[in-house]
Amino acid sequence: MTERVIVRAKDPCGIYFCLHGPRSVKCTAIWETDTNTILFYGASGERFLRTQLSSASALQVAA
Repeated sequence: MTERVIVRAKDPCGIYFCLHGPRSVKCTAIWETDTNTILFYGASGERFLRTQLSSASALQVAA
């Protein structure tokens, strides 16, 4: 699994998650902290689900 912080104008704005499966299959999700939404993408790269979170903690980047 890969996890990376997404940065816009030097400020964190989300997290990218990628699950690496067998035969180079990749399923990804992006948590957008601005809208507090998670976008899910299938192995073909198409978005198949959008989930609105009710609440979440603030995203902070470690120094």
